[in-house]
Amino acid sequence: TGYAGLAAAIEAHDAGAKVLILEKNRMVGGNSAIASGALNCVDPKRQQAQGIKDSIDLHYQQTISGGDYRGDPVNVRYLVEHGLEGLQWLEKLGIEFEPTVYAVVGALWPRSHSPIKNGRGGAIVRGLKAQVDKRKIPVLFEHKLTGLNRKSPEKGQVMGVEVEHKGKKINIKAKKGVILATGGFGADVFMRSKFDPRLNKDVPTTNVPTATGEGIIYAENTGADVVGMDYIQGLIACNYFTKKYGSLANLGIDSAIFVNLEGKRFVAEDQRRDVMAEATLVQPKKVLLWVADDKCKKRFAQKQIDGYVQKGLLFKADTLEGLAKILKEKFGMPPENLLATVKKYNELAKNGVDKDFGKKKTNLKPIVQGPFYASPTQVGVHHTMGGLRISGPTCQVLDRWGKAIDGLYAAGEVTGGIHGTNRLGGNATTDCIVFGRNAGRQAAKGKA
Repeated sequence: TGYAGLAAAIEAHDAGAKVLILEKNRMVGGNSAIASGALNCVDPKRQQAQGIKDSIDLHYQQTISGGDYRGDPVNVRYLVEHGLEGLQWLEKLGIEFEPTVYAVVGALWPRSHSPIKNGRGGAIVRGLKAQVDKRKIPVLFEHKLTGLNRKSPEKGQVMGVEVEHKGKKINIKAKKGVILATGGFGADVFMRSKFDPRLNKDVPTTNVPTATGEGIIYAENTGADVVGMDYIQGLIACNYFTKKYGSLANLGIDSAIFVNLEGKRFVAEDQRRDVMAEATLVQPKKVLLWVADDKCKKRFAQKQIDGYVQKGLLFKADTLEGLAKILKEKFGMPPENLLATVKKYNELAKNGVDKDFGKKKTNLKPIVQGPFYASPTQVGVHHTMGGLRISGPTCQVLDRWGKAIDGLYAAGEVTGGIHGTNRLGGNATTDCIVFGRNAGRQAAKGKA
């Protein structure tokens, strides 16, 4: 019941299929419910109003190059060409987005759309679930996938699934097709560290605990192919104190800078996510301080920010000098360094050129409007780019010989080969909606 699964269910139903949703958890949403909800797409109406030049080709080029050209060109092209359709579809379903766009962390360009009123990913999940309920599509909770049933071990049509509910195994027949929208494996330490030994139990994750990748494993058992399994993305989004996902770290990066414990910038704040993660991992205590002014606050609920401040997870001061004093007390950061860093950054912003780290002019805005915030942040395992190999135009899962597996479809983070080595921030929501919708339509055409 994440973005991809809910979108697939709605489209399959509207195409005439009888649909059943199986959910591992006790509640809807999975990672989608706790995500930022930012959706990337070229949107002439919103972007032109802000003086932003963009194009499908630019989104394609940034996505394909941002993943080091390891993404499937056909799938990437399908993603960017159908992004706006996905956004407009969500809006038709009653899910509202802010009238302005921005660049979410790692997006590389201001084409990120956020649900209104700090709604975040939960707003999209709630909106989609309401449409599922409206269509009376049944959702069975606490039904964990334990296998896929195929005519023979690696041949023939996928006939259905085996799930476990309250200790009992149940086999469910699929007349037209099975859509896997089971997410990635960022929360499974064994599985992720098998592909990247650095990502052991000491590394936090932004994922829900149930993002454990069994959908990939069971599909492999039936002959499915996988791609890019060692492409695992870290995100600077885990609180330094709690080691959990959440802080000021999901705000826009235009009126903000990243500094280390010495009070100095060390990377462009609008760089690729993998570049920022790697740069952070070599800093003292593997931590960065997200320093922002009040203009960034608008993308977070004030109540949430106040809660972080009260708990001592986030620091706030009316002046930069006051913030510098707090950071000296908490981390030993030299106040003069932070003040000098902000002063220089503001000068660069005024001139419109970041000579130090190359932050784009579009995202280069001064830090001047108090109150000011500092969020101590660490890298967490965020997104697993690897997964099942699919044909984007059909969303069919491919076997090890490149042949489509009859009756098996997939969408969302369970798939691989779309983002290459590195996913651009805001592209995951687009991925899930675009391919989720397509998977639903395609599966509805399956054999009766």
